[in-house]
Amino acid sequence: MKIRWLRVLLGGFLIEVVLAVVLIGGFALAGVDLANGVSTTSAVIIGVGCFLGAFIVVTVMERGLTSQFVLHGVLMGVVATLLYVGLVAGSGQMSVALGSYGPVTFVVVNGVRIVGAVLGGVVRERMGNVRAAI
Repeated sequence: MKIRWLRVLLGGFLIEVVLAVVLIGGFALAGVDLANGVSTTSAVIIGVGCFLGAFIVVTVMERGLTSQFVLHGVLMGVVATLLYVGLVAGSGQMSVALGSYGPVTFVVVNGVRIVGAVLGGVVRERMGNVRAAI
């Protein structure tokens, strides 16, 4: 079992970059100020964005791998989540984030990022199996 750590770290970082650009930029363009709290609609958009962002980045980053797709997806999702939580906690904004989202929503949204990354790995693994069968 060989884990491609550089790919895992780069993938986790790219997930967060994509999410920051798309979600923060999208909310800014829409004139939504998340500093005043995260509405239910905003939380759903953030959750869907976390899922899709992780899913897409993992499926792209796993090109060229020959095995361990799901493991790499899990690791990329965990790295991305640790980066986000580390940045929030490191900036002293954890209580603000928990207050804006609510603890349950905060955990769910971050969990959805990992689920998207895992499913990206599953899809990539199945795509590899389909190619091998052809």
